Amino acid sequence: MPETVTLKNIPACTVAYKSGKGPYSLISEAVRDLNLWIRENGHTAAGPPVGVFKNNPYMPPEELLWEVQVPLKLDGPLSVPETDTTPGLKDVPDRQVMAAHQGDLDTLGEALQGLIRFMVSNGYRMTAPPEQVFLKDPVTTPPHELEGELRLTVEKREKE
Repeated sequence: MPETVTLKNIPACTVAYKSGKGPYSLISEAVRDLNLWIRENGHTAAGPPVGVFKNNPYMPPEELLWEVQVPLKLDGPLSVPETDTTPGLKDVPDRQVMAAHQGDLDTLGEALQGLIRFMVSNGYRMTAPPEQVFLKDPVTTPPHELEGELRLTVEKREKE
């Protein structure tokens, strides 16, 4: 079970995102591409990058599905020219998450299992894929030194 689990509300935001398939080691390249696009287009990140894990972390590395999101600071509507390097852009709704501090991506599966057990035993259910907020820059930090906050988007289960 995770050492410390918190329940928190995350406000809605607009994110630039890039989806990928393959080993988690490719995430740093996706973050680099997103950061470059954000800078080149005069935008500002509103927070650290977030990895969204779309399938079981125990899959073979070449089968892993993931998405990297970088929240954007916006003063008005987002107008973006479509080019070969334009990432996906979408609005992420406000949500309640159950969060626990977690270490590197190599221990993601183990940490995720513990957080899911905690979630279920406390009467919640997951409503979206798990996420990891990168607390250290995944572009410049070696994978085994990455630190992050593991998050599950949750809602309280109805009593039966």
